[in-house]
Amino acid sequence: MKLSSKLVLTLGLLSSAVIASEYSSPVENVEVYKTELSTLSIQNLSNEKIEVDLYGETFNLTPASGVQFECSGYDNLELQIKNNDHEYFEVPCKSRVVITESFTNQYAQGE
Repeated sequence: MKLSSKLVLTLGLLSSAVIASEYSSPVENVEVYKTELSTLSIQNLSNEKIEVDLYGETFNLTPASGVQFECSGYDNLELQIKNNDHEYFEVPCKSRVVITESFTNQYAQGE
């Protein structure tokens, strides 16, 4: 394969990776994707135990686990990933929140 073909292929893969996360997240290593489902899906791909707050309801996600939240009556939901500096941020109900492998909590649980 020619060098120019490899470069085009590499640039194409990089650009598709950049646009893959369709919504922005203010939390590092947390990605938000649009879906057609009527539920909000949250996936924890990290090695951390994650505590997520959705309007006062707390979900504890162990490593490599997830949860779905029924969005009836909501267009958007505010969520907070506990043990981190960032406050709540809004995500569309028809979305999937992925806590990536690179994610780490800023604080230990209970601090």
